[in-house]
Amino acid sequence: MGTLARDIHPALHAHRFMVGRDPQGRWVVSDELGLVGGIFADKEAAVRFALTESDHMPGAVFCAPCEVTLNLDTASDPQLAGRH
Repeated sequence: MGTLARDIHPALHAHRFMVGRDPQGRWVVSDELGLVGGIFADKEAAVRFALTESDHMPGAVFCAPCEVTLNLDTASDPQLAGRH
């Protein structure tokens, strides 16, 4: 039996990226700091982006449950509010 990749290279930053839908139903990706991410045509594109950005580290990408919506609105972040 083969050894799983996660057993060889555990994730340094668990769930670095979150993949899910925003309130409008679009597929979005956001990193844990809200600095990297975007809106994608479909789930596969969103996951592919998150995997690439995390160097395919096991456990770095988390897909949110269907009932959870993600918000990329920076106006809700007091540190980013007012920046354009």
